[in-house]
Amino acid sequence: MAGQDDHKTCPEDLAPVHGNIDGLSEVTMKMSLPRERRLRRVVLPTVRVVAGPDLLHFASLAPETSLILGRDEAAGLSLTDASVSRNHVRVSCDDQGEVTVQDLGSTNGTTVNGQQVSRALLRPGDHLEVGAVSLRLDLLGLDELAHLRRVLERLNAAGQDALTGLHTRAFMDDELPELASRCEEAGAPCTMLFGDVDHFKNINDTWGHAVGDDVLRGIARLVLLGIRDTDAAVRYGGEELVVFLPGSDTRGALDVAERLRRNISGHDWARTAGGLKVSISFGIAQRLAGESIKDWMQRADRAMYSAKKSGRNKVVAADLSDAAST
Repeated sequence: MAGQDDHKTCPEDLAPVHGNIDGLSEVTMKMSLPRERRLRRVVLPTVRVVAGPDLLHFASLAPETSLILGRDEAAGLSLTDASVSRNHVRVSCDDQGEVTVQDLGSTNGTTVNGQQVSRALLRPGDHLEVGAVSLRLDLLGLDELAHLRRVLERLNAAGQDALTGLHTRAFMDDELPELASRCEEAGAPCTMLFGDVDHFKNINDTWGHAVGDDVLRGIARLVLLGIRDTDAAVRYGGEELVVFLPGSDTRGALDVAERLRRNISGHDWARTAGGLKVSISFGIAQRLAGESIKDWMQRADRAMYSAKKSGRNKVVAADLSDAAST
């Protein structure tokens, strides 16, 4: 999920947030290669919320299992939206890995790819609407499921920013100096992404502060999904955020920032508010040897403002000439 080679996730403890993972070896995906080169990867059918307040919440199914999606706290995947019935749908996986969805007499109905259904087969990539909540069925590997679970754990960890679930600015004083020192002592690069949501005041003025808060929550989830577990994301202030990528140089950070920018601008924000579109601008600065945290941040901040001036929804990297003037 995190993308480039230096941002791959690692399968540590593999239990997903919901669902039984017994029998995982029976669920595989084969690539279209000659038999002697065919690769097998353990995957699980997984329904995942792709928009709204429950974004990233998910549940996986092993063969011959089922789960309930609904507003009931005891549901296999509990959804908070008021449009969802307490026990809205049942999603089942048979012994061959085929997934079906069955509406359980819900108040607001169930649709698959825009068609209302009472029972239907779900294929990977299909969109499932449970009331007003949008989900998608995907085949996810164990490393992807472990990363998703850890993202949700990070969002709910103690001491995080109450709105976004990111680190607070206290991280800059308490942990960042040590992180920067460790990288410098190891001869490893460390690069900062300084992001600012484009036209955020217009979002608040047009749709209200509640929608603005939903945007910040959604961006935080998309950012954490797109970075490694060892990276750090901080809500710096208002609509600004900072991401620290230990071990990544400018080139690697550009790849990460571009991926985050695309994921944010391409997200289905209309599920949050009709007609809503959101983008973000990033400045990038790799820390120089002996550079102070203050000067490092100022370079990233200036690069971000260059991205704003060049049209927004951009990524700009600081250059060494800028460092000479710091």
